[in-house]
Amino acid sequence: MAVLSLDRTTFRWCVAAKLIVACELRLLLASQSPRRSDLLAQMGLTFDIEPADIDETPEAGENAEQYVQRLARSKAQALWRPGYLNLGADTIVFLDGQLLGKPESEAHCIDMLLQLSGRTHQVATGIALYDGQQTWSEVVISSVLFRSITVREAKAYWATGEPRDKAGSYALQGFGGIFVQSIEGSHSSIIGLPMAETEQLLNQAGFDTWSERQRG
Repeated sequence: MAVLSLDRTTFRWCVAAKLIVACELRLLLASQSPRRSDLLAQMGLTFDIEPADIDETPEAGENAEQYVQRLARSKAQALWRPGYLNLGADTIVFLDGQLLGKPESEAHCIDMLLQLSGRTHQVATGIALYDGQQTWSEVVISSVLFRSITVREAKAYWATGEPRDKAGSYALQGFGGIFVQSIEGSHSSIIGLPMAETEQLLNQAGFDTWSERQRG
């Protein structure tokens, strides 16, 4: 697939109805997460959103890095259509090698928060890009130290509704930030999209991010 730059816009040659035509490469976020959308917008990029609905069940023997990379790649590839560069991402919390996904109930949430209480855990976020032919991917792992959390606090936090759809039962950018003592790694990755690494991956894929920003 030939690539050219024209009028500060990245183009790729696309085949349609047996004719070769030039089409503008658009970015598509294959995620329903408002946090990822906010972070991508913060990067100054314009994009479409079309969430990919895939099975997120971990495979046997799969570790956190393998898990998020597989899901990110699957999401990026699931809804691709010509003219788009799809971005998929997935985030998981893990402690002592155990994956901590979204809580299934109040009791499950409280149990996870008490596991994390007073300890350092890791957060892995996988990102992937797909242009219809090639896939680029990366995994970013950060460490988070929690202060001690009481059962009363865990119950009160559940009552806010915030942890219900969050891996590890907390949101760093929300009320859950009150539990965090320190972070080693990428703040934006823990929220759901590592901005620095996403920028680098887009550049690797030939997507001209600075031209996008200049176009506004």
